[in-house]
Amino acid sequence: MENLTENKTKIYLIWTLLLVLFPFRSLAKTFEDLYIAEVLVPNETSRELFAGSRAGLAQVLVRVSGSRAIQQSKVIVEALKKSDSYYYKYGYESSDELIFYEGDLTRALKLRLAYEPSVIAELLRRADLPIWGSNRPEVMVWIAYMKNRERYILDEASESELLFFLKEQASERGISLLFPILDLTDTSRISVPEVWGQFHEKIEIASRRYAPEIILTGRLYNEPNQPAEGRWSHNGFGEWQSGEGMTSAAEDLLKEMIDRLADNLASLYATGSTQGRVNVTVKGVTDFKKYSEISKYFKNLSPVVSSSLKYMGPNLSHFDLRIEGQPDQLVEIVRLDGLLSLVKHSPGEDGPLLIYKLED
Repeated sequence: MENLTENKTKIYLIWTLLLVLFPFRSLAKTFEDLYIAEVLVPNETSRELFAGSRAGLAQVLVRVSGSRAIQQSKVIVEALKKSDSYYYKYGYESSDELIFYEGDLTRALKLRLAYEPSVIAELLRRADLPIWGSNRPEVMVWIAYMKNRERYILDEASESELLFFLKEQASERGISLLFPILDLTDTSRISVPEVWGQFHEKIEIASRRYAPEIILTGRLYNEPNQPAEGRWSHNGFGEWQSGEGMTSAAEDLLKEMIDRLADNLASLYATGSTQGRVNVTVKGVTDFKKYSEISKYFKNLSPVVSSSLKYMGPNLSHFDLRIEGQPDQLVEIVRLDGLLSLVKHSPGEDGPLLIYKLED
């Protein structure tokens, strides 16, 4: 118990120091393992490798497209039949997980498969499915849960299996979660009943120090021999959206919560295959180095198919972008990154006109 208390104290101290020295800025978080799949398999045979590669490809396609309905596409169904031709690297790791294999419980191996982003993007375009880039909003999570008739807030140092399951399911959908540290600052701003009751104004105030893009809050009633009940809400669309459910297992409820959040965020950030042009002016580009950085930035944005410089003058540059998806999605993705601030958004004869200012 002393070691647990000491570890929690260290975590709180480190987090508090980071929050004081490095105030959070509202920026997207790059999801590092977007194109890495992890699948549990019973052995290293070629049969299980193929089965694992099929599950792994489906996992990555759901994560990158933001859609759970990938297998409604005939293109994807055909691709899954030859899934072993899509990964470029794989390896095995030991695991403590147990799975059923030929009627017996077997200690599983973790199969890791790596996929080339351009190959996945090309497949999704052929299937006419959207593409959600690796820069994704970080989600602040306030979850109140009941255990032994007592209510708690799920914090970063919690030993609850709920924390592990939420992080695992969020990783499956390509979402990064941030949990409160519940130090004196947090507990002075919000209480367990306020999270349980989903007092959104209080939750927003308590979240300010973390500066998240999205806030997810909910409550989970999960007592032994009773159905798991939950209610949750998030502000991903600028206003609070709610959902609720009742299942026999808390894990199913949490999975549904994360899946619905991911579906909603994908509808906002994932870009479709429809192409168009956008004219962008960036103010504050004072030298060639800054121009190179901005040019590279545009070319690396997931909706941008091509980027060309139209004109470069004193303190500004004009770019012609060919994009996939809607211009508003590009605007939202750029806002999420925090590198440029939007000054003006207006229609134009050759596509929308966007004027940005380069942030210092």
